[in-house]
Amino acid sequence: MTSCRFSNAFLHYDVILFFSFFFLPIYSIFSQCSAYLVGLPGDKMVGVTGNIYNLKGRRKVARYLNDLTRKNKTRRVKSVLGGYNLKYRQKIIHLRVNGRPALLEATLVGNLKLINYLLDECGANVEQTGYCDKEECTSLWAAASRNFVHIVASLLEHGANVNTRSSSQRTAVSIGCRSVKMVQYLLKQGANIHIPDYKGRACLIYSVRSAKICQLLLNNGAAVNQTDKKGKDALYFAIQKGQIESVKILLKNGADILRVGPEQTTPLELCALEGNATLVEYLLAVNSYGSESKSNAYELLGSRIHMNDQIRAIFYWEKALQIRYENDLFPKSVPEHRDPHLVEIQLGKEFQTMEQLHQVSISSDSIWTQALLIQLRILGPKHKTTSNSFTEKINHHIDRFEFEPARILLECLFLFYATHFDPLPAGLLIIICRLKNLAITLVETANYEIEYAHNLACLISHYFSMVGMDYVDSLNKADRQKKLVDIEMYLIQILSQLDYILSFNLTEEQEDRLDFTLYNLIRRKPQGPGQVGLLHLTVRFRLSPKVLSKLIHCGADINWQDELGNTPVHYAIDRHLWDQEPDTLKCLLDHGCHVDLTNNFGYCPLEYLRRNDILRNPLSHISLQCMTAKCIQKYQIPYNNFLPADLEYFVNVH
Repeated sequence: MTSCRFSNAFLHYDVILFFSFFFLPIYSIFSQCSAYLVGLPGDKMVGVTGNIYNLKGRRKVARYLNDLTRKNKTRRVKSVLGGYNLKYRQKIIHLRVNGRPALLEATLVGNLKLINYLLDECGANVEQTGYCDKEECTSLWAAASRNFVHIVASLLEHGANVNTRSSSQRTAVSIGCRSVKMVQYLLKQGANIHIPDYKGRACLIYSVRSAKICQLLLNNGAAVNQTDKKGKDALYFAIQKGQIESVKILLKNGADILRVGPEQTTPLELCALEGNATLVEYLLAVNSYGSESKSNAYELLGSRIHMNDQIRAIFYWEKALQIRYENDLFPKSVPEHRDPHLVEIQLGKEFQTMEQLHQVSISSDSIWTQALLIQLRILGPKHKTTSNSFTEKINHHIDRFEFEPARILLECLFLFYATHFDPLPAGLLIIICRLKNLAITLVETANYEIEYAHNLACLISHYFSMVGMDYVDSLNKADRQKKLVDIEMYLIQILSQLDYILSFNLTEEQEDRLDFTLYNLIRRKPQGPGQVGLLHLTVRFRLSPKVLSKLIHCGADINWQDELGNTPVHYAIDRHLWDQEPDTLKCLLDHGCHVDLTNNFGYCPLEYLRRNDILRNPLSHISLQCMTAKCIQKYQIPYNNFLPADLEYFVNVH
């Protein structure tokens, strides 16, 4: 009996040992594998075959894996994915977390082991795209941008396209033009260096920062004179970035040193505009330029460096004068623009002799003015450098509270922008706003005469009504629609200036000049988005009733309707409802506005005016034509195709 008990005890002990040595390790492994997935909401059964197929669960697993990838925890990623079958692994790793699939995430951290695992064991799509540096691209493109040659090699072995392109159409070899090794390797793999991106730029343009890469591409057949969509070639970019070694290589390989690029600028002029004296001297040494080109180059160079080094600027201007003396290049040529004498009247004349140069060199402001005149003469009024330089000097005077010099330069700037394709750029509006605020500040704090603000308002209104509206009228419907917001911003600036000026007692001469300017503006019928006119803007931006009266006096249509059928009185009623401001409404009523014009929603101002006892005698604001139109509408008398178009419209709005 005792031996039996002992045998049973040993039997139980054997069972326990068997369970400990065999089942516990299996249970431990199962528990460890499960631990990675515990706490991931949406997961249900965890096993070798993977029984989680709902999208919510997959996305959370993918997010978890991408987080591990960013931390370079390769073993944990493999452990988690090892718990699923191949089909489910593919579903997980192909989900994009924050715009990136697992393969792209691994590429960005440079984890080659994980990349190979995803490709070999998980069936990752080597051509799947994601977002990298605001570009949608493949993993190969991302690896090339990070200079991961070993990863590029692995991806190519797995079938990646060597000419893969990003959302901006840049190729991998183009983005890889930061590394000689990367370019060499991709070229060996058959990369095409001639494919342009959406800007029309091929690899050679992107290689100019490195003379070695530039030479490598040229040795492999890169087109040295290939240009982008704006007409800029590799030589242009090499000069712009100050890469003299790349410039030398490009010229030795046949770059066109005399080619006229964007804005009719030659490479020599571009070197001068970049303020690069070394490149200017180099180009002059390797090419036989004419005397006019040489003197212009030195004059432009001086005009660009005078802010940092006035002594060197004067030195280059003296060299230019010596060349002109030796070759009898006087007088200096004047560019073609609307009024060649206006700039000289406002700013003076450009120096023609050494004596005149020494006279202007005693003052920094005089040197700056001479730089503007030089750029205007050589580059012309259409060149962006000319307008930018004038704008810079205007800002300088505004910062120093010097109103009159800034106004004079603005007048010149208007002259230049009149020749531009778009004479109403956003930059010009900023200058107008700053100068308007300066005029108001000086009148309020420095006791300046209102004449300063008055002159500025007339100048801006005249420019907009003549040049601006000519441009707007020349646009097609689609382009005009895009420009309407800018037009409204200009109109708001004009109206706000007018509001300030009318708060003063103007002389008869000032009144007449202002009326004439506003008349020319109003007759062009300017409008913002939604066919909003000057009177609508005046009411909307809560300007003084004096502005309304002045505009109506100068010919503004008091019954102008926007695209929703609202007249200024509709806007005024809305303002009266919210602000309880009766003056604007009273002003419109005093000027005889029609109160029975119905907007597109069927709202008629007359109802509100009667209900609030604002208009006691509606007949003074309703004509016989209005009453007739109302009767036609009321009794539904057919009138379409029986009345002229203007009368038909009149009936419709009633």
